[in-house]
Amino acid sequence: MTDSSTDASTDQPELPRRRFLGLVVGTLVVGSGVAAGVVTAVQNHQRGALGFVQTGDTADADAAPVVDAGFGETVPVIAAAVTGLGVQRTFTLDPSVSFAGRWPVLTGQDAFNGRVEAWVRRALQDYAHEYARSGGFSPMLTPVPGHADDGSYVAPAEAVDTADALRAGTSTAGSTWSRPDAAQVVGFSAGSLLDTVPLPGSTRSDANSRLTDRAEFPEPQAHGHLLAVSCDTTQATGSVLGVQLRATRAATVDNAHHTLFEQRQSVFVDISSGTAGVGGSLLTSGGRNRAIAAIATLLGTDLDAPIGSSKKDAPGYDPLRDAIDRGTLLDDVSFDHSGQLVLRLAVETGRLGDEQREQWAAGLATPGLLTVRVAVADDDCTEFGRVVRQAAVRRMPWSGPARAGATDAQAARTQVSFAAPLAAEATMASAVSTLSADQSAQAEPHDDGPVHPSAYVWPTPADLVACAAVTFDDGPSDYTDTIMGDFAAAGSHASFMVEGQHAVIYPQQIRDEIAQGHTVCNHTWDHPALTDLTSAQVRDQLTRTDDAVERICGVRPAHVRPPYGFFDDTVAQASPHPLVLWDVDSLDWKEPGQSVVHDKILREAKAGSIVLMHDVHEPTMEMMPKLLHDLRASGLTLVNLDTLLARVPEQQTQNVIHRLG
Repeated sequence: MTDSSTDASTDQPELPRRRFLGLVVGTLVVGSGVAAGVVTAVQNHQRGALGFVQTGDTADADAAPVVDAGFGETVPVIAAAVTGLGVQRTFTLDPSVSFAGRWPVLTGQDAFNGRVEAWVRRALQDYAHEYARSGGFSPMLTPVPGHADDGSYVAPAEAVDTADALRAGTSTAGSTWSRPDAAQVVGFSAGSLLDTVPLPGSTRSDANSRLTDRAEFPEPQAHGHLLAVSCDTTQATGSVLGVQLRATRAATVDNAHHTLFEQRQSVFVDISSGTAGVGGSLLTSGGRNRAIAAIATLLGTDLDAPIGSSKKDAPGYDPLRDAIDRGTLLDDVSFDHSGQLVLRLAVETGRLGDEQREQWAAGLATPGLLTVRVAVADDDCTEFGRVVRQAAVRRMPWSGPARAGATDAQAARTQVSFAAPLAAEATMASAVSTLSADQSAQAEPHDDGPVHPSAYVWPTPADLVACAAVTFDDGPSDYTDTIMGDFAAAGSHASFMVEGQHAVIYPQQIRDEIAQGHTVCNHTWDHPALTDLTSAQVRDQLTRTDDAVERICGVRPAHVRPPYGFFDDTVAQASPHPLVLWDVDSLDWKEPGQSVVHDKILREAKAGSIVLMHDVHEPTMEMMPKLLHDLRASGLTLVNLDTLLARVPEQQTQNVIHRLG
């Protein structure tokens, strides 16, 4: 996969400023059809419950091309389920820096997902640096509410029920949602929420009004601030997907959120090549300059005025000049079905004069945005821009991925490291020396190569979202399959700390753990207290288990769980992998009763927690559905260990890990 960066580093025109005068000539006469058919954003939560959706039969879906430039919103947000597209969701309450957001994730498209997440991260880092007391951001455990299919508020526990029903393709309130294959949608593991609902129109609506939605954004905190991230889809045609992102900074004034500053960004991807790019990557420098010239004529902008004339202390206010000064001109763009470029310029409406309001009325239908259509040709577009534009014009059905298995490279980044099968001369003689012939026969190597996760999912960023890892020691066992099924039903993942002696008895469970996206870790060969062993004996316990697991599924564990949590310097130095312990001990091995274990975990688990359980006890197996439901309702996204640690590089180098952070 590649990442399109052509002409994307800046939206400032490259030509000397005075050359624009030669391009801006005459007076553009805009026909009456230019402003026809203004399409407002979709606000219907009931339709939104289907996922990213597409509005149909809009009056101006086939707007006639303009001569040069004109006003009017011609690209509605999309309102039908887009296969392979999901939503990552977070909701964190903090007295100084609350963060609530939704952003898109597309199955198997790392360049696209990386660009989107990087933009969210920059918006959050800038915001936290300016407003957070600590100067940084850490996710906190906050129950995430949701919406019913009629748009009303849903409490977190009920939101989990609705999300589970959606995942199962069943109805919750008389509506049947078509989700026959949960792997088609990436956002299912995002905790206690209707995580497939992007709430179409959230990037187009009035920010101050949107911030009153308590199922989306938290209650105002006294003297606090909020970052609200939302998303919409503007294109899903052929092999091209386009999304619109919006980040709104707000402050508490008179017990209500009020917008301080907004950032917007469009991101596109061509799934046939894996190429992704932002709005600035669609036009060449010449194409940008011609577009600017057309907009300048439409708005009456004097491009010969001194740079910076749009600033607040200047006598006039011009959205085009403002966008050029800020470098945001092509941040928020899309193509309509006629191949016109649609630009949405952020406007400080309070600074507009009456004459501007009257002249630009057709372009100001969306509060805070001035929407302009510009006629462009293929020659104005970069190679990537031509692909995006042609897909919009041709309007072919979306050919996005329905399901995608992990490649070796993707799996290596998001699961444990994949390794080639052992050489033929490498045997398991030492590993199976204590087993019977029948048991050894079950440990035959997997001849089909390394086992891959059956559905590759862009890993949840645990440093942005409140995540926890539930881990199981001592298996596999007869209960492991049922536990994996419960996690699959919840759209979550676990980590299994396997004993080598059990791995060779239950090789299919080991393969299934990898295939279903869980993490497999080393829990020694036969569960000794490692502190009672010599360095050589510790290495033997761990190497035998590593070799057994790798022989079974082609995957070599990357972490060690020392039995009983016992370790010392000798153990840490002898281990080939970091030692992973826990901060929440369920004590389920004592079997004190399911409610006792359940309540202890719910009471102690927090963002970044590693929970210790065992998949060799029947009561543990029986309690999993309720426990997973309630952990998600508490606001936790349950991820495997590799995902929990993946976004914190400094932690990956630690010898002993108790929890994230």
